[in-house]
Amino acid sequence: MELLHIKSAVNANLQNTINTSLIVHYVRNHGPAYRSQISRKLSLSLPAVSRAVDSLLKQGYFIEKRIITQEGKKAHEVEINSNLGISIGISIELPIIRIGRLNMAGELVMLEETDISQKQKSLDEQLVEFIDKFLSREIIVDGSKVPVVAICLSVPAAVEKNEEQVYAVLYKSMQELNLKKILQNRYHIPVTLENSENLSIMAEKYYKGGTPEQDMIFITVHHGIGAGLFLNGQLYRGKNGAAGEIGQQHIQMNPLVGHPYTETFEAVASIHQIQQLALAAIHKGDGEDIFKAADYKYQKVTHNLVGSLAAQGSKNAKNILAAYAQILAIGISSVLVTINPELVIIGGRICELTDPESFIITPLIAHLQKLIPFPVPPIRITRLGQNAAVFGACQYALENTILSEFPYSIEQKSIKHEVDHEKRE
Repeated sequence: MELLHIKSAVNANLQNTINTSLIVHYVRNHGPAYRSQISRKLSLSLPAVSRAVDSLLKQGYFIEKRIITQEGKKAHEVEINSNLGISIGISIELPIIRIGRLNMAGELVMLEETDISQKQKSLDEQLVEFIDKFLSREIIVDGSKVPVVAICLSVPAAVEKNEEQVYAVLYKSMQELNLKKILQNRYHIPVTLENSENLSIMAEKYYKGGTPEQDMIFITVHHGIGAGLFLNGQLYRGKNGAAGEIGQQHIQMNPLVGHPYTETFEAVASIHQIQQLALAAIHKGDGEDIFKAADYKYQKVTHNLVGSLAAQGSKNAKNILAAYAQILAIGISSVLVTINPELVIIGGRICELTDPESFIITPLIAHLQKLIPFPVPPIRITRLGQNAAVFGACQYALENTILSEFPYSIEQKSIKHEVDHEKRE
């Protein structure tokens, strides 16, 4: 969706385009509505709303419901035609692949995931196999098949705007594959690529009521670390689509002459660092309860096990998570002093931990308060869990196909304020 910058008077055609777009997004976000209700909430004249709604009905974007009121009067609600098309969002976070369907009304109608770690086929073969199986379960409404109109692939990489080049790819196998071309050739529908964190922050911003902040960061803590940046009310991608590659910042250096050595943020703070800290504690004799819970097998010492033991009261496990939060704080503090956002959202595999708010976010904030010279912004775990990128991918695919004709929208917090005010009256 676009920010509208007006440099001259708006002619009638552009005004109608803007009005139509505002109406589509209002109904999509708020559900069935009367023309008079739309007119009041968007501060548009009733004739202007009626013209736009009639056009949307004719084009099939809206459908109309006839309601008989208690007074016996006939009234007509309009709603999004959710059967117009479905978008597919796919998130690759190896070894997990997640896939979802979103209908025109913005409702997630199906969500699945698969683990490909134990399979012998290549990534592209397994991806196509998974998509084929997913698409075989067609969505049928009123006896008609709802078509899939677009696919968006969420990838852990920086993606140029023209999608011709990717950088900082987390998985080497993806660097060597043109997944966009493979999927387009197989399914013959538009396929787009986008960075996982960018999609996650757009899902946080707009999906299911959204988030009101205009300057915020979504940080994924996974095998790697990356960030999606929503600044001044817009997604910020950078020149090469590489904005937010915070995992690539160098945060440690060996100062010995003749021995240059640096470490990136994601090398020392990815989710596996919890396992490394636990193993170090075991070797020092400070993690006996953890080693026992792992059946005295090093491979069973995982971040999930440490998180579970911390929730059960293990002091050693709590200390490990607090130490990990301190490592995260070093890299995140560099981002905060550079951008100074209103809100920081944390997602990725860190969501797998039991009560990450208590064992990661709380100590993280405490460490940040010592590292930065101004108030630490609110920090929370994503409300969408590990599906944030899937939701964002579904939404991105839909808005770049069916909804591409309706680029203008009003911030939901403005409309919500009007609704709340009306309720109080």
